[in-house]
Order: sequence, then C-alpha cells, then structure tokens
Amino acid sequence: MSFYGMSAVARDQIADDQLSRIQAQGHEIPKQQIQQWFNWMDRLLGVHRSQFVLREATSAQLEDHKIAFKEAIRYCLAINTRIADPDFNEPDLVARLQVRIRQLQDAYDTFHDASLSNEQSEEVLKRMFPE
Repeated sequence: MSFYGMSAVARDQIADDQLSRIQAQGHEIPKQQIQQWFNWMDRLLGVHRSQFVLREATSAQLEDHKIAFKEAIRYCLAINTRIADPDFNEPDLVARLQVRIRQLQDAYDTFHDASLSNEQSEEVLKRMFPE
C-alpha cells in the first residue's frame, strides 16, 4: 500500500510522529552542543590557569588570551539567549552556563579590564583559585 493509499488519519499520525521526533531532536542537539561547549570552556579555563595565572605571559599570549576569552564570552551570551527561553526548559544548563560566563568574565577582566586595579585582579584570582 502506498503512502497515498493510506487513510488520512494514518498519514496524519505518521506526520505527527515525525514532527515530534524532529522537535525532540531540536531540543537534544543544542543540549549536546552545549555540553561540547562546556568541555571546550573547561579546556580554555585550564589553559588560563596553567599558562596565565601560574606564570608570566608574553604580550602576544595575552593578546591571544584576550581574543579567545572575548569570543567565548560572546558565544556564551548567545547560547544563553537560546537556553534561557522558558520553552527550552533547561534551568540546570542555564545555571551552569551563567557560572561559566562569570568565570570567563573574571578571567578576562583579570588581564584585560583597565578599570581593575592590581589589588582587585589579585582578589579575583584568589576567588577563582583559592589556595
């Protein structure tokens, strides 16, 4: 029996099932991508700790740091717009992302915020990496 030979009810059920699966994928794919993004941010923050906090960076390294963190923060803000939507309904992801945004911003501000004094920079470092 061809698709066209099916009853209208059966065709509608197939279409509804397909739409439901596509909608579920539309929710799961961003969640998977966000998890990959969290993994990437973990690596970025790890490099920040090992290469910038624990040792003296060159001006070229600081410029790369500035670009990477500025880009990461902007992307996080874009992601936040999507997952903070009440229809997406993933409050745990929103909370985790907002923590990461603060961590990234603190890391960025430590080296690139001209309004931050040396003492304030040290305080940020102590908060991020308590001894």
